[in-house]
Parts: sequence; structure tokens; C-alpha cells
Amino acid sequence: MLLRFLESVYAGAVARRRERCLLEAWRAPDGVRVISVGNLTMGGTGKTPAVQWLARDLSSRGSVAVVGRGYRGSLSEKGAVVSDGKSTFHGSAEAGDEALLHARALPGVPMVIGRDRVRAVQMAIEEFHPQFIVLDDAFQYWSLARDCDIVLLDAARPFDNQHTLPLGKLRELPEALERANITVLTRCNGINPALLERSRRKISGYGEAPLFLSDHHPVDLRNETDGSTRELKSLRGAKVLSVSAIANHHAWKAQLRALGCDIVTALTRRDHHHWKAEELQRAVRRAQNAGAGMIITTEKDAVKIDPAWCHPLPLFSVRIAWQLENEAGFRDQLLARLGLS
Repeated sequence: MLLRFLESVYAGAVARRRERCLLEAWRAPDGVRVISVGNLTMGGTGKTPAVQWLARDLSSRGSVAVVGRGYRGSLSEKGAVVSDGKSTFHGSAEAGDEALLHARALPGVPMVIGRDRVRAVQMAIEEFHPQFIVLDDAFQYWSLARDCDIVLLDAARPFDNQHTLPLGKLRELPEALERANITVLTRCNGINPALLERSRRKISGYGEAPLFLSDHHPVDLRNETDGSTRELKSLRGAKVLSVSAIANHHAWKAQLRALGCDIVTALTRRDHHHWKAEELQRAVRRAQNAGAGMIITTEKDAVKIDPAWCHPLPLFSVRIAWQLENEAGFRDQLLARLGLS
């Protein structure tokens, strides 16, 4: 009963704040188009690869900057330029893991952070004069107007258990999809067709935004010591230590097993955890005793781990790309929203 009461309090507070912020939302000047990538749940829908796909795709049409919160970074409150597209100026402790990953994955694209997303966008405009700004995780940041809201939903559980915090993982109720301009189901590969169709029907009841299907496709392995890459087939039969601090450990481990890994032991922490040398070294000793020959981690975790902490086991990350089932149709919808079709 208490949790249901707290859920109603949370939902009411969110609705009041949203209404107030939307009325006073700041809009970027003419010539700057703002695109948000967000979700309804607390993490786990794969926003990071989607943001990178958008930044690369829009770069063919003009200059782009990425703006994020810099979650759990010490500079989030103040705001900062993490990268100018050429050099990276801060580490994960200052900028947060997602911002640092964007900076590494998007050469030529500036990365700016700030809890105050309006100020961060203004900073990006003043410093870099972009034609496009891609906002990472901003569907609930109502104080900033945008030209297109893209909402990602997990194909298996688009609305989790239908409850907002603290009973569920929803940040807003499903009715919030009325504000979405484009919706995308993620991690569709391997989903039972009947379950996928059920998710599509659920979503169609909460708005008229076009719906697209997508998956997160592993590309290759990156050696975190020297930056070299190797093919995924090298994982077949490999005994590995899995290291992850993300929202969905189950999906991560399932992906490794699909690639042929033998996960002899796993080190898991809550999303955005700041890794320390001691915990990695303890895990390495256990993994060696279990026969592991390498460590596999996520891209987001790799930017927070010094490969020296993993000695003598080599540290590799799995590089992920976002794949759309109907890429041309998605692009047409996006450009139409931006007035560029």
C-alpha cells in the first residue's frame, strides 16, 4: 500500500513539473535543430549506440554536437566541454562514462555535458555552432524544446511492469508516448514474433508516432591496451571473465554466450559504477583460477578501466552498432520532422 501511495505521489509530481516546464521550454535559435533520444524506463534500452548512429548519420548533412547530462561525473553540475571532436579533455570520473564513450566513438563530433541541459546546449552552440544537436537521454528534460523526440522501448518489455517508480522502472506513464515523434523497439533480434506483435499493439495504443524495429549488433572486439581490433569469431570457445556495470546484465551475458563465449566467472555492478583497481585485480585472480584467458567488457565500462588493472589477462570490449530494420524509412521520418525532406 505504501509503495502504491508513493507511486501516485511520484506520478503526480512528474505531471505537474512536466506541465510547468513545457510551458516555459527554451528553444534553440533558428538554424539549430535539436533531436532527443530517450526512453520511458530507467536505462537498458540502448540509447548510446542510437545516439552515435544519429550523430554519424546527421554529420553527412551538417555539423553535429552531442549533449548529455554527464551522469555521475563531477563536472555535470557545472557543465563542461568533454571533447571538441579532436581532443578529449576529461576522464570518466569528471564527464561520466557515456559522455566519454561518445567522445571516443565520434571523432569530429564535439561532446558537451551538463545537468542543466539548456545551458549545455547553449554552451555547445556558443563553442561549436552546430547545425544539429543530439541530446542523449532527454525525453524527460522538458525545459528544452526539440524538433524531434525519439523514444526507445525494449521489445520484450516496452513498459516494464506498467508501474512508475518506486513500484516499477517507468519514469513516466505510457501515455507520455503522445509526445514522441518516432518510437523504436530495441533488441528485436531473437524475440518471439508473437511477443513482438504484442509489444507493437501495446505501443500503438499510446500515440501515433511511427514505430520502427531495431537491434544492437556486435561489430568486433577492441583491445583496450593498444586499440587494435579482432574479429568476433575469436571468442568462440574462449573462457572469459565478464565485467559489466550496466542496466541489463542478462542481455549482456546472453550476447556473449551467443558469440560462443564460456563465461567462467562474472563481475557485475550497478549501472554507471566507477571501477577500482582492487576489485578488478581480485576478479582477475578468481578468473585465472577458473581458467579464463581474457576479460570481456562493455564499451561503456571500458572507458572506466585501466587495462593495467587487469594484468596479466588482456582486456577487450565488444563494440556495438545500432541496426534499424527500415533505415530508409526511419531517416525519411526524421528528416521530415526536421524540415529537411
